[in-house]
Amino acid sequence: MSKSLCFAVAILAASVVPALADDCGPAPVGPAIPAASDLAGKTVEAGRAIVIDAYHQVKAYQAALQPYRGCLASLSTADKAEIANLDPKKDKDKIDGIAQRITDRLKLNDQSVDAEQQVAVDFNTLHTAQCVNDTDPKICPKKP
Repeated sequence: MSKSLCFAVAILAASVVPALADDCGPAPVGPAIPAASDLAGKTVEAGRAIVIDAYHQVKAYQAALQPYRGCLASLSTADKAEIANLDPKKDKDKIDGIAQRITDRLKLNDQSVDAEQQVAVDFNTLHTAQCVNDTDPKICPKKP
């Protein structure tokens, strides 16, 4: 995924639910994984370095997603507890507002899952392309 596309996705996600940005901050932005075509003309060792670097970037991105998603879940849990303490007849508008925040957080969580899946697909495409020529079992283990 190109850096400009990652930036555009981040801007879009931030604009969808601006009120939540203050709660958990913006979603972590996924790394720009090189395309399989970027391996063309590279030595096996140079390609391996690209794949290893991309792997470390993916792992760092996934690690950054955990506290972000945890924050979203924690705030939604607190909101659900608040709803449980309200009177549905007297506090309908307040309950509706809180329920909307919960829905918005679920959307943000889903967007982060979709972004993570795309990063994984991009990395797997790169890794598969590298393994066409790479015989290092640490990078390209043989399938049983």
